[in-house]
Amino acid sequence: MKSRLYLSASARTRFGTGMLMYFAQGIPAGLLGIAMPAWLAAQGADALEVASYLAVVHLPWAFKLLSGPLMDRYQFPAMGRRRPWVLAAQLGLALSLLCLIFVSDPIAQIGLLISIGVIVNVFAATQDVAVDGMAIELVPESEQGRLNAFMIFGKAAGWAGSSAVSGVVLVNWGLGVAALLAALCSGLIFFFFLLVREREGEKLLPWSKGEVVHSVAGSSSFGSLFAGLRDVMWSRISLIVIAIVFSDGLVSGYGNALTPIAAINLFGFTTEEWSQLAASMGFVGALASLGLGPLIDRYGAKRMLVFVIMLVAAHTFTLAATQHYWEDTTYVRVMMSLWVLLGPVSMVCVIALAMAICSVQVSATQFAIYMSIANLGSSLGAATYGLVAEKTSFVQNFALMGSMALVTLVVVMFYRIHEFGHADAAAVAVADTTGDR
Repeated sequence: MKSRLYLSASARTRFGTGMLMYFAQGIPAGLLGIAMPAWLAAQGADALEVASYLAVVHLPWAFKLLSGPLMDRYQFPAMGRRRPWVLAAQLGLALSLLCLIFVSDPIAQIGLLISIGVIVNVFAATQDVAVDGMAIELVPESEQGRLNAFMIFGKAAGWAGSSAVSGVVLVNWGLGVAALLAALCSGLIFFFFLLVREREGEKLLPWSKGEVVHSVAGSSSFGSLFAGLRDVMWSRISLIVIAIVFSDGLVSGYGNALTPIAAINLFGFTTEEWSQLAASMGFVGALASLGLGPLIDRYGAKRMLVFVIMLVAAHTFTLAATQHYWEDTTYVRVMMSLWVLLGPVSMVCVIALAMAICSVQVSATQFAIYMSIANLGSSLGAATYGLVAEKTSFVQNFALMGSMALVTLVVVMFYRIHEFGHADAAAVAVADTTGDR
């Protein structure tokens, strides 16, 4: 088995692979996070049940920081520092998605559905940590904005396509068929990544010919790893990034729990209609994120994030203040579409902000911590909506989401990348990264 796909040698390979691996993460997101909540709501599940389902199924993304230290500590560099972890996680993702065929009645078997959903997201989150660590080590700083755009495009395209297909399949053929299709697509991506290597000369498979081509001085023990991590995590800029990603995640999680319930129970969408809307606008948002990448490289992630958060706040407050237009189908579709569109655009900016201050030596762990905190915020946001849904009106819910966005905006204003003096943490490029940029 031969391969000419080397991440260190080709910008096209870096962008294409990053986009495809994030597409794989989008498959369970579309099925479990978009189509499934709407389907459960359409079948009679109340707001608390749907919000609780989302909060628990999403939790592995909040605890993916646990896999970061394992990746930084245990490696098989002959196959690349991160590639073996990506392969193992992607295979686990495909197999766990297949296990959803055992859920014949999601309402009656909600516990089994949640349990399998958690396992699916454990593998998806682990794959995400490994891919992010690989990107931080192999991608020059000048490419990071564009790479983030391609990856978010891939993830948005993944969950858009998955939610569109799943919304139709769930209604007409059930979860078993939807699970089989998701597992098949994830398996195909696994076989593609078997052909990709980090650097020329490394092993393609454990029994293939190859050798260690590049290694970064790592930690000999978990103690030394966490000691090095402590030096970068407790800096002022790092603490500000933590506050930003948590606050942004809170807004995202709250909105992702609120919008499908509002779509089904308030605005009269069917499961298929909401899935199709989320899919189409998610894809538009993915295209917008591609255009955002070069803008981030030119103007900076902070400026772009401030602009996007202002749009989110303006959107939600406008929706809350225009209740008299909620009977207008066109107006409602436009406003709901805007919310879906802004999701991937915001994500590009947040990831670029966090990635810019990561240290190569502990990249998997450090970046995983930032993203875990973001996903913890997302789970708490969904849980918060579940707690307040029965006590508040939809007008109040939209206004509360806008207030959360304003808090995020205030926190972002404290971000000052030039205050971070640790050269290694700012230098995410690897010296031997060359090729067609």
